[in-house]
Amino acid sequence: MDKIGYFQSIYEAQFALGKKTGACLSAQYLALEAFLQRNPEWHYHWWPIVGITSEAWSTLQTRASSQSSNRVISSQGLIRAHLYDRVKRGRALFERDVPLPDAWHFYEARDATVLAATEERNAVAQLSWLPLNPEVLGQQGTGVPVITRKRFNALRSALSLLATPESAI
Repeated sequence: MDKIGYFQSIYEAQFALGKKTGACLSAQYLALEAFLQRNPEWHYHWWPIVGITSEAWSTLQTRASSQSSNRVISSQGLIRAHLYDRVKRGRALFERDVPLPDAWHFYEARDATVLAATEERNAVAQLSWLPLNPEVLGQQGTGVPVITRKRFNALRSALSLLATPESAI
């Protein structure tokens, strides 16, 4: 079974179980997320980092230059901020009479995160941010991935492509 079909079957099973048992909404969508996060086929396909705020990027640059001898750059004070509210996403998936027929596409479109400063957490959806290919920082878990020099350099390269002057086009 392909991953989209797999997700749909897990979602529909969780949906039916929740309706049958009267499970609370949070239990339903947390169970769905937990199942996906612990499945070896899916373990790197959730909460992708699709961007970085200017403040987070500035913080990393400052730390990289001041900690030039360190192999790892501190990510203290940075978070993966969700662009879409996970509770609202869960409600949209489970507060309905019948399961959403195309649940994976709905879920995936609302699963993105942005690397941000902790104080930006609640306003990240309103902030401008620099787009990133999710492959640049990769996936390691629910927190901020370890920012090694190699990852920092990949991040810097990816962001420098965005800063290409218009006259060079």
